[in-house]
Amino acid sequence: MLRRLSIRHYALIESIEWDCESGWTVLTGETGSGKSILLGALGLILGDRADGTAPFQQEKCIVEAEFSLSPAAREMIGDWDDGGDCIIRRTIAPGGRSRAFINDEPVKLNLLKSLAPLLVDLHGQQDGQRLHGSEGLLNAIDRFDAEAGVMAVEWQSRYAAWHAACKRLRDLSGMTGMPQADEDYLRFQLEELADVDFHDPNLRDLDARLDRLAHAKDIQHALGVAADIIQGTEGDVLSRLRSAEQALEKVSPLFQGAAALAERIRSCRIELEDAAAEAENAAEGIDMDPAAMAAAEADRNRINRLLDKHRAADLDELEERHAAMASQLEEARQQMQERAVLEKEIEALRTALDDTGTRLQAARSKGADALSKAILEHLVHLKMPAAQLAFQWSLTETPEASGPSRVSMAFSANPGVPMQPLTKVASGGERSRVMLALKAALNQHLEVPTLILDEIDAGVSGDVAARMADLIASISRTTQVITISHLPQVAGKADHHFKVLKEEREGRAITRMQPLSDSGRIEELATMLSGEEVGDAARAQARSLLT
Repeated sequence: MLRRLSIRHYALIESIEWDCESGWTVLTGETGSGKSILLGALGLILGDRADGTAPFQQEKCIVEAEFSLSPAAREMIGDWDDGGDCIIRRTIAPGGRSRAFINDEPVKLNLLKSLAPLLVDLHGQQDGQRLHGSEGLLNAIDRFDAEAGVMAVEWQSRYAAWHAACKRLRDLSGMTGMPQADEDYLRFQLEELADVDFHDPNLRDLDARLDRLAHAKDIQHALGVAADIIQGTEGDVLSRLRSAEQALEKVSPLFQGAAALAERIRSCRIELEDAAAEAENAAEGIDMDPAAMAAAEADRNRINRLLDKHRAADLDELEERHAAMASQLEEARQQMQERAVLEKEIEALRTALDDTGTRLQAARSKGADALSKAILEHLVHLKMPAAQLAFQWSLTETPEASGPSRVSMAFSANPGVPMQPLTKVASGGERSRVMLALKAALNQHLEVPTLILDEIDAGVSGDVAARMADLIASISRTTQVITISHLPQVAGKADHHFKVLKEEREGRAITRMQPLSDSGRIEELATMLSGEEVGDAARAQARSLLT
């Protein structure tokens, strides 16, 4: 339960220290006095965003709450639990920077949001609208019926796995971005390039090759002439060099330099012999076939066409294009395989999800019937004996995080009137009674030690208000209840009473809380009954409300 709430520099609150007690505490005060500001400050403790918070006088806002914890809350806090009461603190710097602490240890805001449902059930003026919605009603049914609650947890786990797999498939499909037609064209281009031998030297300089083929006769004739001059008939170079070499060898015993000259001539002769042989072989290897010329021209045309088509400067760049396309096609093939595997996984996950959904729907339908009966029993006490209420189901087209079906609450306050959606046919007072009846029905099924009701008695008066007070009082026997009320019939039944008032101090408005004694409660209730002019009759009626 909530044991203490400390607020510093939040909106109109300069400083409030509130020691909270068990049982039922009521907060009253004029409209605009700041009662909702107190709930806004408590909302910061429960993980609400600090957007719009205006720290008083640009000073740091500090909100601190002390709770006694349930076992489930201690389990969630984990290492931050020191075994005693838990102190949660939010600080908001003038610039808007927010920090959260549990037992003086900094924590993430998400932890406070997760912990909040185990600390406080806060029913604000807007929460009734959420309860009218499908998600709020499903949550109420799951909390009321244990089997439905267990099945809902299983559904959420299976839904998360199925939803994540579907997202992976969407992401994978977005990554490929290659329609079947594009894939077929890419495969055609690869087949076309597969005929190109990028390592064939004949394709590297086709223009030079074509020039050689075009002048093959001239090249062959030149090589032949060179070979004949070097080693042809008599009078060739080699014969004359051999004669010079022999002449020098004869006189070498007589002339010391003759041997060296003979050796140099021999070296030249040997080199020329090799050159002549190479020229002769090259002449024999000259391709004189006209078909070779046609084949070279075809190769050049084919390569030039491919270079233009793929916007490549040369064969090396064309080879790079080929490798990139092959890699792209392989990646697409792998993604297709991965997609096929993922589609089978999604199919299996969906089958398991649908099975869980069938069992969840059965449990929720049973729980909803029991919850509607419990609500109707409380509505009888709240002077709606002819009320009819039922939960109506509609299957969703695709699974949703909350379940396979949506639910709405159908209602009729009068006999003979068919049930219609609660939001369309119920008055404000009727909706208030239905919401209180729902809270009362859920109370024994919740582990939340504190229930806060913000003007849940709006739209009612007289005996109905008194009956609502009786119902709230019965809830407060097992749960700490804090209510904000404008009705004296409700406020008079509370165990503890605080007045929230706004006063002017040094030219600015300040919200503060004032605990009321018995005499103070009589005056406050009398004021609520009669307005500013409080007479003895109003005081007498106020005393009767306290008895």
